[in-house]
Amino acid sequence: MKKLFGLSFLLALAFPVFACDEACQRDRAEALQGSEFPGYLSWKFCEDTKASFVEGDVRSLEKYRDTRINIQHKRRMKNIQNFVEQRKEWLVECDNYFVATKNGRIFQDDKTTQEIFSAMDDVASELASAINGVTYVAESEETAPTAIIGGKFDSLFKMVDDHKTVMMLKGQFVRN
Repeated sequence: MKKLFGLSFLLALAFPVFACDEACQRDRAEALQGSEFPGYLSWKFCEDTKASFVEGDVRSLEKYRDTRINIQHKRRMKNIQNFVEQRKEWLVECDNYFVATKNGRIFQDDKTTQEIFSAMDDVASELASAINGVTYVAESEETAPTAIIGGKFDSLFKMVDDHKTVMMLKGQFVRN
């Protein structure tokens, strides 16, 4: 009996049955990539970064689009462009961490993540074009420059809202 217990104890030590937690996944990913992740990156940090973007940052962008968008204010547009690019950079870093540590994608799946990142690029690109002096042929108010830029914002807002709705229906995202 003692031999059987001793053998099973040794097997348990040799072949751990526990699941690989975040620290284990992080170590594996760092070994695989041959580089270390920044110390601040964690699943919780990335979830908080995503939640901050989905809730607060999008709300700020909506306020900008609704009340302050004006192609005459180049500095303000540049600040918003930098804001969008910075948030995308943070979200991409978290997405890469999630993928490397096998925790999925930052926005649920490949398609949604790529669509939101693409929409963020579209907003930043349209703002950059307006800052650089691109001219718009405006046949009506709907095609005015602010409407075109606003349309890029609206696409981003819709994708983020759709993602948030799906996550809430799954019971995975509830914040205020």
